[in-house]
Amino acid sequence: MKTTISKILLAGTFLISFTACNFLDEESETRYTAQYVFETEEGLELATNALYTLDRNYQNDKAGEAAATLALRRATDLSVTKGGTGNFYGTYDPNHLKPSAAAPAYMWKGMYNMIGKCNDIIEAGKKLPETDKLNNLIAQAKAFRAQSYFLLYRTFDRIWLNTSSTTPENVNDKRVYRPATKEEVFELLYSDLKFAIKYLEWKPKDIGRFNQAAARHIMADVSLWNEDWDNVLTQIDAIEKSGAGYELLDNLDNIFKGENLNHSEALLVQQWSRNPGGNLDTKVPQGHFQAVWFIANYRATLGGDLYCSTENWLYGAGRCFPSPYLFSLYKDKVADKRYTAFYIHQYKNSSNKTVHGAKPGEYLPLLWSSSGSENPPVDPNVYPGCIKYADIWTRSGSEQFSYKDIIVYRLAETYIMAAEAALRKGDNILAKKYFNKTWMRAGNTEFTGMLTMQDIIDEQARELALEGQRWYFLKRHGILISQVQKYAGDSRAGISASIAGRKNLPANPHFVRWPIPENEVISMGPENFPQNEGYK
Repeated sequence: MKTTISKILLAGTFLISFTACNFLDEESETRYTAQYVFETEEGLELATNALYTLDRNYQNDKAGEAAATLALRRATDLSVTKGGTGNFYGTYDPNHLKPSAAAPAYMWKGMYNMIGKCNDIIEAGKKLPETDKLNNLIAQAKAFRAQSYFLLYRTFDRIWLNTSSTTPENVNDKRVYRPATKEEVFELLYSDLKFAIKYLEWKPKDIGRFNQAAARHIMADVSLWNEDWDNVLTQIDAIEKSGAGYELLDNLDNIFKGENLNHSEALLVQQWSRNPGGNLDTKVPQGHFQAVWFIANYRATLGGDLYCSTENWLYGAGRCFPSPYLFSLYKDKVADKRYTAFYIHQYKNSSNKTVHGAKPGEYLPLLWSSSGSENPPVDPNVYPGCIKYADIWTRSGSEQFSYKDIIVYRLAETYIMAAEAALRKGDNILAKKYFNKTWMRAGNTEFTGMLTMQDIIDEQARELALEGQRWYFLKRHGILISQVQKYAGDSRAGISASIAGRKNLPANPHFVRWPIPENEVISMGPENFPQNEGYK
């Protein structure tokens, strides 16, 4: 099945550059003309395939140059951030987190590029005879458009809504730029997602496709932001009763294990492969960097890349680590199997010499643990890591690129959203039902007391840490500043920048949203679309 989707996505890579602006009637080197792509159902299918390649191109952020997909993972209460381009997002450095920074531009341009392609597909579909297949293609495009706008809205707050395709008739028309109201944003999100839910399959034949469960998951998240608690529960109830086989895996080790992550808990999985279509950025299969970001640079302590070992999850760049605060939330570290299933706590000495007192084959010490001083010295290259993205299946030795699938949405998050919605409605029994799905699956005894919002905030951390949603979760709850101020980084770790966020964020409350990219404000006109407050 993965081979099938890779071939489909390969066809899509040739169509990324196609838009309705291709007005010249010239022969295409790929045999696909703009007329074929946007005037036939078969062509629109190819254009829809290309959306998945765009989505993966965004995930592969040029080895961290822009680090848009990593930046917000660094910037929460659950992270210790260290080094590399984009480290200032984790430290909320006002000297670098500004409108000219790379990551906001990378996200803004990436999402609006996706939105533009979706608009082209949706508009072209209106001119073709309606069929079930066409509706499904349009539903995929609308799901991608909703996903993109939802990401932009949560990150920037102030966004421009555009649902028009660029055509020969309007290409020279003057654009009207203005920030969309919250009501306008959510009206579009609801509309697109309702269409997607209506026409998407529960289990598409080709894996990796947008499906109804993923669309309902996004709708539930959108509804949380809109405080529409009933709709959250409606969407999640529909997934549970779908009969499509979505269920939590019993074994935590299997959630992120292996190259292929298309299992019952995964609602949407981004497909990666070394085969053509894995990611053709320069016509050479190129993977993503998720596998190296969260594993420490232990090889440097041991003496070089020669000592990258399978039991240490191979090459690590050590950019973002689990924080002591995160580990403190696992109250029973034996019963709660997530503490060991999701993290590597010590690295083995895979060299042929004794290092920091560890003989070959022994664990390298966490150096602060044996020191009696208040601020003991620490080697950050042996800092505990997160293995959710770790990859020993598609890469070897010191190879940095990974071709392991990436789970975009999984059912565990869906259930935690349901627990929150039920609690917001005052239904503690229903809230506990959903809370216990992840809590008990982890190995804990059933929670029978009075559930509180703090319980849900903590469970969201224990289950979903470093999967990319915590920053948005804290922002929506209005506690981003307080949580980072209290818990970001590690004062013991000897990584001075890791705790700077505690000082910088309270003094810069506007950091709860990103700056609109400088060039975009200039293009739209600051009189029409002003920069977010607090940024210069």
